Amino acid sequence: MSAPLSINQAADLVDLSIQKIFEKSAEPEKVYDKYFNVRTTEDYYEKDSSLSGLTQADFVDENGVIMSDTPVQGYKKVYTQNMVGIIVPFTFQMWKFGIKKRDLANVAKQLKDSIAQKKEQLCAERIDNAYSTSYTHYGSSANKTISVAGGDSVAAASASHTREDGGANMNNIVYDGTTYNLPFDYAGVKAAYRTAGLMVDPRGMPMIPDLNVLVCKKNSAVHFKAKEILGAIKSGKIPESFDHDGSGVNAFEIVAVPWIQNANYWAMFDSSMKNDNYGFQFVESQPPMVDPVNVVYKTKEIQTSATTLFDLGHNDIARSWVFSNGTSA
Repeated sequence: MSAPLSINQAADLVDLSIQKIFEKSAEPEKVYDKYFNVRTTEDYYEKDSSLSGLTQADFVDENGVIMSDTPVQGYKKVYTQNMVGIIVPFTFQMWKFGIKKRDLANVAKQLKDSIAQKKEQLCAERIDNAYSTSYTHYGSSANKTISVAGGDSVAAASASHTREDGGANMNNIVYDGTTYNLPFDYAGVKAAYRTAGLMVDPRGMPMIPDLNVLVCKKNSAVHFKAKEILGAIKSGKIPESFDHDGSGVNAFEIVAVPWIQNANYWAMFDSSMKNDNYGFQFVESQPPMVDPVNVVYKTKEIQTSATTLFDLGHNDIARSWVFSNGTSA
């Protein structure tokens, strides 16, 4: 833990000739709840599972035996609550003559902002690492290896999502029939639709998501291209074309995430499937809370902190999301 903030380190706070002290820190833009399903829990860990429907009914010959079928159990995913927190210490003199005297209430805001930034980064890293089953998160004080495999034990973006009944694997990497991972443009969006058109339920029946949300890095080439072609799509025209045919895809919402690092990555999902059953999950047992001020009796050091408890991940994402890293490979 760092040493407490002292008067020598921030003398301006006790200098009465300085009327205004300005905070200079990044204002976290809340976007994670636009592409993560957020839910609360009272438990240390939760397990998600599912049960399939029945296979398709069939003909019965005269005096024949009606076919029988039983549901198939789905995959499980465990969400274990992790604590995230930060503490800021002050010397007693700094607290009395600097912080408390000026009534800088933004200390609490800074603590909550710090936690908000961690949440946004962790959620965005699920997009950056969608092709992996684990990655290393580089924190401010320690690094942590995070498993990001889904309930089927493969990466969020994979051509090998196993089906619960053992049927043919599903692919949710953008694919036009010839090339995987198309760059984002009109052809890429059509390929995303094609990829989604092959989705099936656990018994192999068509289960096609309506891709209506795009997730990409804010102010990236993907973000600019998306805004450029949306105008034509909303007008029912083919983007970047003088043809008189209508657009082959529907308009979509753009979720531009500042925290995504890979500028060429993009993904699309069905917003109606952003729920407890499908897609990315953010499971929270304690929202960010500023703790009561603590006094260290020996030194009179003042400590103030904030903590939160949550976990994130996914169980079934193949049926609602498609991904591309933009490499055409």
